[in-house]
Amino acid sequence: MLSREEIQYLRNKVLEKAGIDLSYYKENQLQRRLPFIMSRAGAKSVEEYVKLLDENPQVLEDFKNRFAINVSEFFRNPERYEDLKNKVLPEIMKGTSLILKIWSAGCSVGSEPYSLAIVLEEIPHRIPYRIWATDIDEDAIEKAKEGVYTEDFLHNVPASYLAKYFQPVSGGKYAVAPQLKKRIVFEKHDLLRDEVKETFSLVVCRNVIIYFENEAKRIAFEKMSNALQDGGYLWVGSTERITDPSSLGLHYVLPFFYRKGR
Repeated sequence: MLSREEIQYLRNKVLEKAGIDLSYYKENQLQRRLPFIMSRAGAKSVEEYVKLLDENPQVLEDFKNRFAINVSEFFRNPERYEDLKNKVLPEIMKGTSLILKIWSAGCSVGSEPYSLAIVLEEIPHRIPYRIWATDIDEDAIEKAKEGVYTEDFLHNVPASYLAKYFQPVSGGKYAVAPQLKKRIVFEKHDLLRDEVKETFSLVVCRNVIIYFENEAKRIAFEKMSNALQDGGYLWVGSTERITDPSSLGLHYVLPFFYRKGR
């Protein structure tokens, strides 16, 4: 187990080298994950690991890849996507006439925003839409832009969607259709530190906040609420809950869905 002094020393170095502020993350998460990441690099102490971060760019990249939560799949929790399609989006579209704007926060390698795009493509008489997909991990963003996935990402994708929105490529992989890519803007963005310069009808942030300390959760939920248009929806993960949604101008409407304002 690492001492608090060692964790703080690593926090300072990681912020300096990788731009990731570990002070927002729960200490028990750090205690589980940091020793594993250090051992992968062959470091027997915090001092050895910090030296490797300084001298070996691959160790730094491995840290960013291993620390970021990039477990992802298309249509994760399919029943929630049914709620989105049948209940949430019809309500949103009643009050949206020009363009539907969505923010997928902590989008990892892109499975979530592409899943959202497929749902929107399947809605009859849909209006134009645009998805802003963000993550702190630059490598994940590059993979999302590439849009090529192995079969283990796709087991929840219905066969009709697979045929319509994916193209088989070499190595048993599948590439997403250009019509989905053109609707999504992928960008690096730190949910806790960076500004959000526009508002959205739907903000999706699933299985990201669970790793944050309470103050970081407050900052993140407040930022997402402020980014919602009146009547817009926030969709959080099945492991997450907003304890006092009214303090953010939100109210509970469905499992893991909150609405702003009216």
